[in-house]
Amino acid sequence: MNETSIDPVLRCDSCQALLRLAVLHEVGSCQACGNRRVRNVQVLSEEERAQVEGWGLHDFLALFEARDVQA
Repeated sequence: MNETSIDPVLRCDSCQALLRLAVLHEVGSCQACGNRRVRNVQVLSEEERAQVEGWGLHDFLALFEARDVQA
């Protein structure tokens, strides 16, 4: 995987588990329940944020940071 690319995190439609796109491509389904339908993550709980930090996806987490907008 390219170091500068963002590895998207997805959410299983069935069990709501967080999945890395790279793992989904390898396995073909959710590792927790076997479901193949997933969605893009829009909101992360504190537990999920810690899980994604453990995966080393800091660039992805930056997308969820509130940014100050100056007029």
